[in-house]
Amino acid sequence: KISAPSLVIIPPNAVHKTEGGSFERHTVNISVNYMTDYEKSVLDGKSLQIIKLKPNEAKNFTTVLEQIYSVKQEDKHYDQKAREVFSYIVFLISLAQGEKQIPASSSKKAIPPTLLKILDYLNTNFKEKITLDELSNVFFMAKPTLIYNFKKYVGKTPIEFLLSVRITHAKRLLVSTEKSVSEIAEICGFSSANYFGLILKKKENLSPLGYRKLQREKV
Repeated sequence: KISAPSLVIIPPNAVHKTEGGSFERHTVNISVNYMTDYEKSVLDGKSLQIIKLKPNEAKNFTTVLEQIYSVKQEDKHYDQKAREVFSYIVFLISLAQGEKQIPASSSKKAIPPTLLKILDYLNTNFKEKITLDELSNVFFMAKPTLIYNFKKYVGKTPIEFLLSVRITHAKRLLVSTEKSVSEIAEICGFSSANYFGLILKKKENLSPLGYRKLQREKV
């Protein structure tokens, strides 16, 4: 069981889910192509551990995350600033001590190769209009089987997973850019700004502009 404040490093292709809890959760997705060999070794060494943070460590991580949110993508030095912030995050992780290894039975399942391909497809093409019929045809898998495998290994249906990917990207754009709600909805593959607003309201109990305002007030 994970309690706040804690940190967990999830390696690529490790399907996972979290449930419940009234605590605030921050998710940072980093491509391995973005990392140095040293950074990869640090994260590999800490992966799939529950790192229970001390109050001062939690404060340091919160401060760094706020710095990430404050960097705008339009900033001409965005890449350099993001690079420096990430390097510092890895440094903080290297100092933190893992408290508990996540059991292999719950963290790593023998995920079918086809399912991994579908997950990658959804993560890459989330901006496009994607239906269950399309996934079934592209990956030669019957819809009932597709839904069953997703629920078994991912904990949600393919469309629910797709929505979670879209919402994650949309939330980042709300905080880090000045794009309108309509622009963000279109960029992230939502059929309309209203539908985007309904999904975000359901997940965060906030409107898109309300979410933007709240997150920026934290910085």
